Amino acid sequence: MNDQKRYTVRYRDANCQRIETCYYAGDAFEARVLAMEAVPYIKDHPHAIDLIRCEETLDSSIAA
Repeated sequence: MNDQKRYTVRYRDANCQRIETCYYAGDAFEARVLAMEAVPYIKDHPHAIDLIRCEETLDSSIAA
């Protein structure tokens, strides 16, 4: 069984622009780790992350 969900990770770059990226992960912590591995700026500035949101809705979990 695949327990991964889609997470949006939002962060601010060096110019204070908001950037969002999506990852499939088991939980928010794993999504954070994946973002740090994929984006060098986040790896160097982990506190730049200001949001990690699970995109799975209640309706999609009921349908499964």
